[in-house]
Amino acid sequence: MSRRHDQSYKLLFSLPLVIEQLIRHFLDAALADQLDFERVELLATEQIAPGLVRSHADLRWKIHFRGSRQHLLLAIEFQSTPDPYMSVRILHYVAATYHAMTATRPGRREPASGKRLPPTLAVTIYNGRSRWTAPKDIFDLIQPVRGRLAEHQPRLRHEVLDLRDQARQRVREANVVSWIASLELDSSAANVSSVVRAVLERYPGAEHARLREAFREWVLGAAESWGIGEETLERVNSLKEAEMIYAGVEELKERAHGQGRAEGRITLVCRQARLKFGAETAEQLTKLLKGITDPERIARIGDRIIECETGAELLSQARED
Repeated sequence: MSRRHDQSYKLLFSLPLVIEQLIRHFLDAALADQLDFERVELLATEQIAPGLVRSHADLRWKIHFRGSRQHLLLAIEFQSTPDPYMSVRILHYVAATYHAMTATRPGRREPASGKRLPPTLAVTIYNGRSRWTAPKDIFDLIQPVRGRLAEHQPRLRHEVLDLRDQARQRVREANVVSWIASLELDSSAANVSSVVRAVLERYPGAEHARLREAFREWVLGAAESWGIGEETLERVNSLKEAEMIYAGVEELKERAHGQGRAEGRITLVCRQARLKFGAETAEQLTKLLKGITDPERIARIGDRIIECETGAELLSQARED
């Protein structure tokens, strides 16, 4: 995954709302009914084993059972390519977390004798194009043996949530995870716009600002892969602006083979202006940019779209540039 793409996933699955939807709609609805998503805690993802061996996992959640002091350890890993030995990594991360819970350190109270460790649910969230075929249990990676020796081999199964595969199936209730799956399967401007509108409509309040920020990072991560400059992306302050950038980039991509570079850049800039300020502003801007071939000047005007609050301000800046 790109840096932004990776960050968007970690932002999304660092939200209790998304974790509840993941478990309830994609893993185990009965288990979700037993869990108290008001009592959740993100755990440290870096563990240091004996010998100063560092282990850095993606996400670890501590989720209490309803009306109980007991909790579930939810381990989440993100993959964009199949890993035939993913089960080994999962076993290592879970073991490292258990070790951190039981190891004694200076100034730390020794764990209570006989105290049981929490149950674990390990999940790999996969957004690759090919089907996941790697074993989901460490036991299936070990050379088969018979008799008593087989009983001594480790077992730990992890769930694999193949987002593209999930998007091909009909989901009864649209939710954050299904939206992300949809975007992975179909990243067209039309589908991105549809998902953005759904997010903004269902989660408009200040309490969901982090959720919208995560979707913004997803959209910008896709735009970043098409060569939009980091400086421009950093000026995108909202999910709606990210949608505008993405739609403009995709249109430019589609027309790139049939147009010159300068014309393609102008098409992108005018497309962005239309999405943010309307058709009238875009038409006037098209006239102003006609015949301009300097890529730096076109880029500066493109930056103004993000910076300006109104179409009139944009046109004034474009004339000065």
